[in-house]
Amino acid sequence: MSIRRDRFVMIIAIFLFLFALEARIYYYYSSLDINTSYESINIKNISAVDVSEKLQGVSTSLSFLYRKDDVSYHFKEIANEKEEKPVLPSPTWHLPTEMGIISQNPHYGHMALDITSPRGSGEVIYPVYDGVISGIYTDMYGALIVTILHDINGHKYTSQYVHLSRYKEGLYVGKSVSYLDPIGWMGTTGYSTGVHLHLAVLDCALFDSNDANCSNLNSFFVYGNKRINDGYLGLGSHIVVPGSWTSRS
Repeated sequence: MSIRRDRFVMIIAIFLFLFALEARIYYYYSSLDINTSYESINIKNISAVDVSEKLQGVSTSLSFLYRKDDVSYHFKEIANEKEEKPVLPSPTWHLPTEMGIISQNPHYGHMALDITSPRGSGEVIYPVYDGVISGIYTDMYGALIVTILHDINGHKYTSQYVHLSRYKEGLYVGKSVSYLDPIGWMGTTGYSTGVHLHLAVLDCALFDSNDANCSNLNSFFVYGNKRINDGYLGLGSHIVVPGSWTSRS
């Protein structure tokens, strides 16, 4: 008789435990509005201890609901919770050399930065932004020149690199390049007083017949001087260009 009474008391205790658990869970989570899928764990086939263990250590990304119609606990996972995604750095303009010293700033009649380097003709030249090579040519004075077209959110820009000592092999018009791809080496070809890079950046598409401002080199220079008068300073209008540097970053 005593054993039956103990069993009866244990059953009553388990029932009261589950009832109290139901009340606490339902009260705490009934206000949550979560539209997600769930998996069921039927408590008919597991003990109260197992249920208690299931509830321990559960993060706030889960909620619970006791279903009276099928006597099941439902562990509802928040499927609509936003996943954290890595934040990628936005594209930006860069300096064209790893080492550089500004020897001349843009002004009317000279719409470019002149950049020298302690490395002289050993200084590698890089694009100031990702783009597509739009020109590889020699001017009337013999300067080796590369131009790159940059399309930035629908806005067209041209960067022009003048006086190169030589081109990087494998270049061709139409080739896509990133700011990490060498395009040549600093030099003094053409009309030049010493080894340096003449870097012009202008908000137009050079050699594009649809761009009236920059359809050819003459219009490129005319438009460049106009923009200088407007206060546009080429690369200096997009990033801070220091007087000298030892890193592109």
